[in-house]
Amino acid sequence: MLKAVGLFGRSGNNKKSLPRPFKDYYSEWLTTLKTSLLPSLRQSLSDASSLSHLSLHVDALHRHFLSYYDALDSAAQSDVAQLLFPDWRNPLEKPFLWLADLHPYLFTNLLRSFLDSDNDSDSDADSDSVVVQFGDRPWHIATAWRSPSSSLTQKVEQVECGLRLMVPALAARARDAQAAFVERVARNWGPYDAGKKEAAKAVMAEAMEAEMEEMVSVLVDANRLRRSVLAEIVGAASVYQAALFLEGLAQFLVGFRNPELLAQFDQCKTPLSKQCRLAI
Repeated sequence: MLKAVGLFGRSGNNKKSLPRPFKDYYSEWLTTLKTSLLPSLRQSLSDASSLSHLSLHVDALHRHFLSYYDALDSAAQSDVAQLLFPDWRNPLEKPFLWLADLHPYLFTNLLRSFLDSDNDSDSDADSDSVVVQFGDRPWHIATAWRSPSSSLTQKVEQVECGLRLMVPALAARARDAQAAFVERVARNWGPYDAGKKEAAKAVMAEAMEAEMEEMVSVLVDANRLRRSVLAEIVGAASVYQAALFLEGLAQFLVGFRNPELLAQFDQCKTPLSKQCRLAI
């Protein structure tokens, strides 16, 4: 419903000249991530000849993500509907979206995958299995997530606790904004249901403007939460840990646009009618 409302708000005499679609920005941003920043980080991880050099690549990749969320905030101010209902996202991306971008739980789940994986491999500390798992990388990088510091694990627990409070609160604000829109339109629609289209349109526009203003605020706060989670993780981790975490996050995003993976996904899709027959 909000998508239709957003389209309604962009039509008519009040239509503003919008900047280029956010999908174009995202395509360029992802290309830079895939062809420049991620390969450079991986090369630095393989060499590992200089901690300061690796730190520069970690910082560059982290700033790339922060610039993305800054751009997402700006795009929301111009046209929040294109972000909340992104028809330009592919079928692999959409299940992971929450308020216009990746759910912040994905960041902590990725972090937990590193922690849990290396806890499981503690018994193999005297073997070469970890090196094989992480590829041809120096031992101190391949084992970067083994035996994490107590301060890191405490920070992870604090971040997860904060998410358990903030995520439901933001979701509730989005629901309340939609409910308020419906209530306001329903309450004021009666006097204008007898063919007074312009008056009815004005009622809809006023209600829509109030709702979209709140949705922009919710989206900006969601981005602030995502930025905060990333900063907390990168700040609490060592340079090697942060590099491996950001590499995993970047590869996750790049993988969504992998043509072979998308083709496999399309081949696996089963029509709803066929699913029903199978269930029966």
